[in-house]
Amino acid sequence: MIGIVALVAIVVFTIQVYKTANGTGRNGALWALLTAAVGVVLQLVVPFILGIVLAVAYLAAGSSPETIESDIMWPATLIGIAGMILSIVGMVLISKHVAKVPDDPPMSAAAPPPPPQF
Repeated sequence: MIGIVALVAIVVFTIQVYKTANGTGRNGALWALLTAAVGVVLQLVVPFILGIVLAVAYLAAGSSPETIESDIMWPATLIGIAGMILSIVGMVLISKHVAKVPDDPPMSAAAPPPPPQF
C-alpha cells in the first residue's frame, strides 16, 4: 500500500513540476523528466540493487538459498522505506528549485541600452 502511494507521489510531483516549470519560464518537459527519473531511481532502482547486494552478501556469509528471503526481510524493508523517503525528499527539492522565479538574464553587449525617459 505504501509503495502505491509512493508511486502516485512520483506522478503527482512530475505533473506539478511540469506545470510550475512552464509557469516560471523553464523547460517543463526536461524538469518533469528529471523529477520522474529521481523518483524512480531512488524508489525502485537503488533499493533493488541494494537488495541484490544484500542477498549476495548473505549467501557469501553462509546463509542457505532456501532461507535467504526470510533472512533479508527486515533489512530489505528498511532499504525500501529509506528509498521512498529519499525519493520524496529529492522530488520536493526539485519542486522548490523549479518554483523559484529566475532572475532576468543580463543584457547582451550587442543590444543597446534603452533610451532614458524624462
